[in-house]
Amino acid sequence: MSGKELYSPPSGDYPPSQSGYAGYTPPSYYPQSATSQQTGNTVVVVQPQPTVTTAVFTPVGDYNYTASIVLSFICFFCGSWWSLCCTIPAIFVASSARDAAARGDLEGARSSGRMACGLNIAAVVFYVIIWAVIIGVAVGVRSTTNCYYLNGHTYCN
Repeated sequence: MSGKELYSPPSGDYPPSQSGYAGYTPPSYYPQSATSQQTGNTVVVVQPQPTVTTAVFTPVGDYNYTASIVLSFICFFCGSWWSLCCTIPAIFVASSARDAAARGDLEGARSSGRMACGLNIAAVVFYVIIWAVIIGVAVGVRSTTNCYYLNGHTYCN
């Protein structure tokens, strides 16, 4: 045996004849696919057209949601609970603005976002005004008492 023996196909009919089918002729061994047509020596391949899908990207913004939460924490922990009457509704309004943006209602989202921003600004203004009044009253009460400190002693009139 040499290293390069050629392969010879089996002799006879290829594919092997199928006997036992009385009067039935099976389809050809090399079936043509439904997507190609053969004419002479030319093969025409028909491919389906690509499907074009249009995707609409709607940006989902914050709409002052984070600012509302941060201001609520600041107002709660700094003792200005009166400002929570503006920041807690701002959280709900900003949340509804984000939901509207997710639904694709960008105009409604912008409107609710502006309302949440207005509520946050109102909370900050309210916070500053209340603390200014508290500090002003405390200083006013302190200045109306005629007390002074001299040589380790406190004297009041």
